[in-house]
Amino acid sequence: MSRIEFIRNEEKKYHDYCYDKYKLFVEGSWLHKPVKTVTDLLHLFDGKENVKVLDLGCGVGRNSIPKAEVIKSKNGKVVCVYRK
Repeated sequence: MSRIEFIRNEEKKYHDYCYDKYKLFVEGSWLHKPVKTVTDLLHLFDGKENVKVLDLGCGVGRNSIPKAEVIKSKNGKVVCVYRK
């Protein structure tokens, strides 16, 4: 196993552990809230209709859900792809 493969495998194990142990949007873990960059950029959806978002590597959706909440009233759609 290469060093990169080892690092990716360890990161996957860590994420799987967190997804199993912690609840989404509950204080106490990094799953508590979306990444700041995501919340800072949500205003870019203002005034837009029929927005389509593709979230590759979405995990449990901590960044996808806020996007969906913003665009749902504008006939928007978020497609989440995660390979466990």
